[in-house]
Parts: sequence; structure tokens; C-alpha cells
Amino acid sequence: MIGIITFNRDTFTNPTLYGIIEALGKKGIQVMLFNNNRDSKIPGEFRHVSYADAPNGLIFPKRPNKLLHYLKVFWSMFFFIKKNKIKHLIAVDPAGLVLTGRIRVFNKNLNIHYCSFEIFFQNEIAADPALVKLKKEESKYSKILSSIIIQDEIRKELLVKENKIKYFNNWFLIPVYPIINKNYQGKKYIKADFGLQQSDTVYVHTGSVAEWSGINQIIDTIENGLAPNQYILIHSKTKFHPENPVFVKLNALKTQGKNVIIHDDVFENYNDYLSFLSCFDYGIVMYVPDDGIFTGMNIKEIGLSSGKFSAFLSQNMPVLLSPCRSYVSILADYKIGELITPEKNLSFHILNGSLKGIDASNCAKFFEERLMVSHIVDQFLSQLLNH
Repeated sequence: MIGIITFNRDTFTNPTLYGIIEALGKKGIQVMLFNNNRDSKIPGEFRHVSYADAPNGLIFPKRPNKLLHYLKVFWSMFFFIKKNKIKHLIAVDPAGLVLTGRIRVFNKNLNIHYCSFEIFFQNEIAADPALVKLKKEESKYSKILSSIIIQDEIRKELLVKENKIKYFNNWFLIPVYPIINKNYQGKKYIKADFGLQQSDTVYVHTGSVAEWSGINQIIDTIENGLAPNQYILIHSKTKFHPENPVFVKLNALKTQGKNVIIHDDVFENYNDYLSFLSCFDYGIVMYVPDDGIFTGMNIKEIGLSSGKFSAFLSQNMPVLLSPCRSYVSILADYKIGELITPEKNLSFHILNGSLKGIDASNCAKFFEERLMVSHIVDQFLSQLLNH
């Protein structure tokens, strides 16, 4: 049995974790998921996965009755791990690592494997004492890891610096990659479903609709005007509230006759989402860092941890990219898109058709060589199971 410790809600929609859990199932290994956020049901195909309780948070409660309950859950978790002879725990993100590290204090035989998706940067959390304490513990437990999963070389470099990791070589670079069902028999979308002609050119923004995801620049581009056959489609991963300022603005632009399509339908599964993307032409992968804890350096150097980036490439869609270091490096080796810069902004690229000369086969080649990483997941599990 393998344990996964996480405070996140996205275990079954996180492609890396999904891939690891799926591969463990194929090897006949049970997975115990220590997590109190159970909004998502365990997928039917994961009969080898079960939930177990974990303490609610990392801060010890002050009220005696709540403290007793917290300690009861902690020790129940500890004895469950010991009773079932679990030797390997996969810790997800800083909070998951801290809880896992605290368990290991009382069981030195445990091997910790760290999956890092969000990095806490010292200068961004300095004003929050609780996060500063969390970061200190995360860095401490980073010195006793058996392996680390992170998305690319740049994010590895950042984690090494922030967590002061030295003399460690057991890294596995696993990008966030789409979970593709090769036998998908679902809906096939066409541009006509959205009131478009097949000859229209559509640029897609998908995911979060916020300042840090470039929505202000996208709105500016729409306001400035597009060619008659050019459209920008905004897909929000959650339903818009009718009074959402961005939704109100986009609706106003649409009423004015601007070439914008608003889409916030929720897809039943990830492959429906990929089918939706596949009927369009180009992707917009735009990140605008701010002073937020999760929207500063984490998105400035988002690189191969961007889900929309890998989703677009999986559908052979050339992309317009923010100029993070990973994307600059990728474009030097693969002609899959263009960088959005102050000199050549989003509007410039769309109006000038910058992506027209990019062959979809370049995207397919990049996806196969850099994003199809099931073999790296296998390497990770091989070292874990043979440790």
C-alpha cells in the first residue's frame, strides 16, 4: 500500500497524480488517500483507492476539545500507516509535506516523495507569519526526501533555491500533461456549434478569468477590434456570476458587435474539454504575475505546470505565450508559437496572423517528445517500489 497526503481538492483532476494513481492500480497496489477535502468522488476506475482521515490543517487548535480531536486523528493516521506497513508516502505541496514530515518524526522508516505544484517564495510570504512558519518546516523536511517530482528545470531551480536543497539528485521532471482517453466516443464539436463559419479563425483563452491570467489584455484586444473573420473565445472553468465585472464587460462587448464568444459550460469530463478545444485554431497562454502568494513567481515562471499549455499542444494548436524562461527555451527548439511581449502584444499577433505559418505537426512533435511522460511516471514508481 502507498499513501498520498494532500490538503488539495484536485487529486483526481491533477494529471500527474491521476497518472501515478492509475499506474499504481495497474501494478495491483492499493492507494490510501489521506485527505479531508472529499468534494470529488473517487473515479470508478480507481477501485484500488480509498480515503482516510487526516488532521484538519497544520495549526494545533487552542480549545482543549478540538486539540484532543486533532491529536486523535493524527495518531490514528500514524498507527494506520504503521499497521498497514506503508513505507512510502507521496506528499503533495508544502502543507502535504509538512504533515508527512511530522508523521515521519515518529517513524524513521518512512520514505517521503514530494510532489511540488506550488512553490512558496520567501519574499512573497514574508508578511504572513503562519506561511513563514510553514515554509520553514517545508524546507526542513525537504532535507529528508527520497525523491521529488516537479514540472521542469526552471521550477526545479526555483525550488532548490527556496527550500535550500543541497546534494540531492533523485528528481523526476513530470510536466502537467493531459489525461487523454484514446477510446473517447463523446461529443465532437465544430465551429458551427458556436455560431461560427469553419473558415473563421478562433483564439481560445481557457481556465481562470482574472487579471493574473491576462484577461485585461484580452479585453483590450477585443475592444481594439479584430478582423471580420477573427474571434477570441473566452472559456471560464466555472460558471460566471451574472454580476461578475468581467462577464458584464464581455457581454457589453458582444452586444456592441465585437468578435468575442463567451463560454462557461461545465464539461462532464476532461476529454469532452479536449474535444471542445480541438475544433478551434490557436491557444492563448497568458500569465500576468502580481503580488499574490500563488500568482507571483508561481505564474511568472509557470512553464510546464500550465494545464492550458499542455491541453492546447495535445490538440496540435499553436500558442501565443507569456515570456517565461521555460517558454523562451522551448521556442528555441520547437516552433510551436510566438511570445507575447510589450513590442509584440496580443493584438499585434492576432491582427498580423503570427501563428499562421506554424505547422500543427510541430505541436504534435513537441507534445510527443516533451509532454508524453508516462515513461517518467514509470521510472518514478520503479525507484519507489524498489527502494
